[in-house]
Formats: sequence, structure tokens, C-alpha cells
Amino acid sequence: MTDPSTSIPDARHIRMLWGGLLLPPAAFLANLEIAYALVPVACAARNTLLLHLVNAASLAVALAGGLIAWRSWNTVGRSWPDGEAGPIGRSRFLAAMGVLLTAQCALVIVAQWTAVFLLDPCQ
Repeated sequence: MTDPSTSIPDARHIRMLWGGLLLPPAAFLANLEIAYALVPVACAARNTLLLHLVNAASLAVALAGGLIAWRSWNTVGRSWPDGEAGPIGRSRFLAAMGVLLTAQCALVIVAQWTAVFLLDPCQ
């Protein structure tokens, strides 16, 4: 019987690259859906604490993805991806895109959070 598992030497690094790239947009989308679903609950309770907690948790998850992407970028050398082929070029590109995507998603989450501060949930 042969062993069906395949040993990939840099599997942890690949998981970190994809985590840093996909975690911030997933946090943004989860924030959008969960906060929208909780608006009737916040209106009935006349309390926006739940909405603030959802936004804060989403921002924390997005920034955690950015930290993962930043650490991945430091691991492969913090230079801008210049079209270099191979695993190093791929890693630099994915890590840099993760950092930039984190900045964008964090900005959008903060923009969504401002609506909780400015608007009443019953409006």
C-alpha cells in the first residue's frame, strides 16, 4: 500500500500566502452580511453594541490577515514584485497583494462602521 499523502516542503508558507490574501475580503463580506442581518435586532433593542462588536471583530480579522501577509512578505524579501518567475516571485506577488488588499478592506470596514456611529438603526 502506498502513502496517499504528499509532502510539500513549503506547504505552511503557501497556506500563509493564501490566508493573507483571502482573509481580509472574507472579513469584509462577513461584516457586510452579519451587520446587515443584525440591524433589526439592534433597532428592537435600541442598542448598537452588537453592530459595534461585529465591526470591531471584522476589522480585527482583516488586520490579522494583513499581518499574515506582511510576515509572508518579510519572509521572501520585502521588495516589490517585478515579474520574477518562480516560487519567490509568486510569493512576493501574493504577499504584496495581500498587504494592499488588507488596506482596502480595512478602509471599507471602517467606512461601514461609521454608518453605525452616524445613523440610528431604526432609520
